[in-house]
Amino acid sequence: MKRSEFYLKARTLFMAVLMVSSSLILTNCGGGGNGENGKIEPEPVTPTISTKCELSTFQFKSTSNPGLVNSPTGVIATIQNRNLVLITVPESADLTKLVPTYNASDKSTVKMGGAAVTSGVTPVNFTGDVELVVTAEDGKHSKYYTVLVRKGNADIDAQVYSIMRKYNIPGIGVATTKNEKLAYTAGYGYAIIDQTPKVRATPTTLFRLASVSKFQCALCIMTLYEEGKLSPDDYVFAPAGANGPDSKEGILQSMYPGAHATGVDQIKVRHLLTHTSGWQYATTGGVDPIFTGDSRFYGKTLKQRVEYMVNTAVSNTPGSVYSYYNLGFCVLGQIVEKLTGGTYEAYLRQVEAKAGVTDVWIAKNSRAERRANEACYYAQQSTDAYQNDMAVVAACGAVIASPVDLMQVVCAEDYGTVVPDILKKETLDMMYTNYTSSGKGGYGFGWRIGHNTLTNWASYHGGNINGTGTIIVRGNNGVNGVLLCNSRSYIDDFDTALYVGLDAIMSLVKANY
Repeated sequence: MKRSEFYLKARTLFMAVLMVSSSLILTNCGGGGNGENGKIEPEPVTPTISTKCELSTFQFKSTSNPGLVNSPTGVIATIQNRNLVLITVPESADLTKLVPTYNASDKSTVKMGGAAVTSGVTPVNFTGDVELVVTAEDGKHSKYYTVLVRKGNADIDAQVYSIMRKYNIPGIGVATTKNEKLAYTAGYGYAIIDQTPKVRATPTTLFRLASVSKFQCALCIMTLYEEGKLSPDDYVFAPAGANGPDSKEGILQSMYPGAHATGVDQIKVRHLLTHTSGWQYATTGGVDPIFTGDSRFYGKTLKQRVEYMVNTAVSNTPGSVYSYYNLGFCVLGQIVEKLTGGTYEAYLRQVEAKAGVTDVWIAKNSRAERRANEACYYAQQSTDAYQNDMAVVAACGAVIASPVDLMQVVCAEDYGTVVPDILKKETLDMMYTNYTSSGKGGYGFGWRIGHNTLTNWASYHGGNINGTGTIIVRGNNGVNGVLLCNSRSYIDDFDTALYVGLDAIMSLVKANY
């Protein structure tokens, strides 16, 4: 064989071997095996199993609920670490067989009341709390919600749901009157949310009032005035003759005898009622003698705190400068006790019984001591809702009452004729005079008088202590209202939200009831 032919045959054999080897390498690449027609199959992918278990929407569509004209939509909120769905349906709705439509995480399953349901199909009984559970595709992750359905006015209730969701408020009570008749009352969420069973809030649930207590203290003082037991111009601490040879001894002089600091003997009852005593928080270095951990006051009785103050010079001449001051109303409570010979609570109950209200009390210090129909209070931002001594706070901020009863009291002192007033017109005129401002937004006797922007408010008062936020309004258009919360937020606009919310509720009541 010629050398050229040998090389040609060798080269042909080499190329054949190379092609076979390449084919073997390609068909076995990645371990996928051969597909049809020699195609390469991809590596099989293990599907991802979802762990998501969120409820994103909840409503009662009119198409699934023929009795509903609109389609009420729920507010989903996390409040005090509990997931709630808050929703209002018309009064005509049949709560026993409402069909919910909802959206939950993809491939999750939903149960309500322990039974599987299908969105837009399965009717559910919503007469009580309904536990809704969303379980993820993996079967291991679940999220729990409580659905609270109530009958009412959805536009009004939306104002409250917004406050609850934004400010972490578990329970709210609302009551309104129009022309001195109850118009719209409601309880929202929970009076007690952290126990089993939870307790729903109602319009007759007792709430702490915080500084809304002050208008009731003024009511007691002006009742004593009509009984001839005091005058707003009586001195409080002064010895006889301290303010002129004929000046009388102060009402509490025997309780706080001896010489007092500069200006103290000039303080009158009216100065305490209007926050113009001359004492202010600046007097004690920015410290409130009632709500403080300051060593001068913490753990002391009310009498001991007042003893400290009567030996502290006033910052302004009594009657000259308005400066909100809680201690002044606590002293007014002492005046009530001195002149009646009983407790402040006993006289408060006696006065409000004239308005038909008997379920009004002074709060106790601990949760364990709360009354049977009283809300529990939930502090925020590491504060303690039960840190204050209510025996000290009493007349300035420790009254407890229900929204409905508060409206009854306001109607008994609002110049109306449907509910008889328990004070004379002339006495009411004294209470509702603006003593501290030439315009709106001043202070009368236990009431703020008018409002710079909320023009339908004749008088009002807000209140806050840890675990409590409140607002009450006597309107100038025939509508009164109150909103009480069993928690309070320390977000700066919380109090403004209460004011705006209640004003919107009262406007809706005016227009629709």
